[in-house]
Amino acid sequence: MSFPPQHGWTVPPPPPGPQRPIRTRRVFAGIGLVFLGQVVVILLGVVAVVIGSQNANSENAVLGIYLELLLQVALFVACLVVGIVWISRKDRGIGLGILIGWGVSVLVFPVAGIGVCLALVNQGQL
Repeated sequence: MSFPPQHGWTVPPPPPGPQRPIRTRRVFAGIGLVFLGQVVVILLGVVAVVIGSQNANSENAVLGIYLELLLQVALFVACLVVGIVWISRKDRGIGLGILIGWGVSVLVFPVAGIGVCLALVNQGQL
């Protein structure tokens, strides 16, 4: 049986664990921040449709729908940039929550907001 050579070699230490743990509460806080942002964006779009549809020319209400789409794109860019910066430099939980929250909320909130805007324009009750 041979023994290892006597050169002072030892087994290296295990790699360190994650230095910045991802906390569940922080992930849900990030998701909540994005949901709040989606609600604000949708309310701004609906208000723009309501204001635009009060004139005799209903073409102004369509500008509210375009504003809604523009705000959704702006929210996407903001969530992407802020989420990546928070993951890489600050709290990984909030950054991850922002990215997850945008992915979930983009499926639900814009469909509801744009649907409400289109329903208001088509009914012409404003």
